[in-house]
Amino acid sequence: MRAYFRLITLAAAGLAVTACNESLVPDYNNLTAFPHSAASLQNEFSGAFSRDRSDIGFFVQATEGFARDAAYFTPSEERFVTELTGQTPLDDDNFGAGDWDFEYNAVKVADSVQGILPTLTANGAPIPAKSLNALLGVIETTKAMDYMIIELAHDTNGTAIGAPGQPYTGTLAPILCATDSWKAIVAMLDSAVADLNAAGASTTLSIPGTNFNLTLPPTYAALGNTAGGFEGLTLALRGRARVELAYAIARRSAATAPTAGTPGSPDQSQLDSAITDIQASSLYSSTLSASEAVAANDLGVFFAFSSASGDITNPIFGNAGGTFALELAVSQIDSVHDQRFLAMFAPAAAQPTSEGASTASSYSMNLSNISTNTPITITRNVQLQFLLARAYLGTNQLLKAAQTVDGVRTTVGGLRTGFIPDTAISADKKDTTIFVLDPTSYTSVRDFLMRELRPSVIMDGTGEMVVAIRDYGLIVTDLTTWGAKDQHTTMENIPAVERQQRNNNFAAVCP
Repeated sequence: MRAYFRLITLAAAGLAVTACNESLVPDYNNLTAFPHSAASLQNEFSGAFSRDRSDIGFFVQATEGFARDAAYFTPSEERFVTELTGQTPLDDDNFGAGDWDFEYNAVKVADSVQGILPTLTANGAPIPAKSLNALLGVIETTKAMDYMIIELAHDTNGTAIGAPGQPYTGTLAPILCATDSWKAIVAMLDSAVADLNAAGASTTLSIPGTNFNLTLPPTYAALGNTAGGFEGLTLALRGRARVELAYAIARRSAATAPTAGTPGSPDQSQLDSAITDIQASSLYSSTLSASEAVAANDLGVFFAFSSASGDITNPIFGNAGGTFALELAVSQIDSVHDQRFLAMFAPAAAQPTSEGASTASSYSMNLSNISTNTPITITRNVQLQFLLARAYLGTNQLLKAAQTVDGVRTTVGGLRTGFIPDTAISADKKDTTIFVLDPTSYTSVRDFLMRELRPSVIMDGTGEMVVAIRDYGLIVTDLTTWGAKDQHTTMENIPAVERQQRNNNFAAVCP
């Protein structure tokens, strides 16, 4: 592991390995050496888009284990189960402290692109203001996404956020608490929205008078190639960040934090703004379809992978055959009829025999729906449905929350409505689980939301399940796999080397 921004001189070399068909790009810390050319600018953007792909596989494995949804059972490395599902404490490196180096390298790449854009010229003149705003909005969004991955993984352990775009000077960025981390991320996305709006919806992601026309990853196709189109991603990310900020504010005090039996006091203005952002995003649609059970078919934006020379393949694919849904999760899912679950898991040929095998269900990943090229979710419509429902729940709009969740359950999951009272459930019901929904009760709607969230996002890459467990104060009540010895693990540690560089003064602070 490496300390935040200590490795920035290696960021360029790393990009040559991970980005699609890229040549070696220049030293980002020596901006005067940056080639002022359209070809180089495309490389920089491509590197910023692709860097997180190298670590997203671990993010998925970790957050799914933390949520007790799924784990990779292999005798060669038992920590996928023992550490990630809370049987033993996380280490301070490798399994306990991922999702740090690659993301901060990505932040530095984005910072550098953001710094260099205003200095570039088109035929000897500054880049037209609207074009500059559009490109700045794109890179600001990308940088905020990098920070989001770090904060989602580390939660109250904190995220190092300093002055964006500044070269390393010997003073490490402070590790901010969850509240201030999310405030900073929302502020970055605010800036991105402002720039995209200043550009104008129809402004293309290009530089007039040159041959530069920004090529987005193929899995960003839903956004098109305009500032207005790209803003769909920015708004979706800001909607999620606002939900997390609302709950981070509540969780700072035991008096306002949600518990297993109470809603707590999440910040209402942030939740109201989240509702506005989500519904304004082009990646949100109130019209659902059965095809959305397969994440890659959903309306959204995804990390791209391929088996092409010089590219990287889907990091989950190699472990898919040994990745089993955990029994705790399957006990709450209709594993016979739920199309969301069946899109991701199928009956296994054999049970695992490695450490912790007794916690595995009889379902392993559905190999017919994953390959070397399968994308991993950045954000998608089904996820946004649940973020919207969570915002409704937090603002006491219980019926709206329940109806939003039920729409996913029935249309995407293919199950009966959750509004049918238990007396109307017959023996041949299309559901092997029974849950009686009371749309006037906070705990009933919350529990309904949590039960439906699990099959909706399991192994899709968003980490939404463990995030919701933390936000609703359900860690101790829900994470019970190992009984009294359970570590209740829900977040990654700060890497050991990062701690050492800070003389072990790494506690998150709220300045």
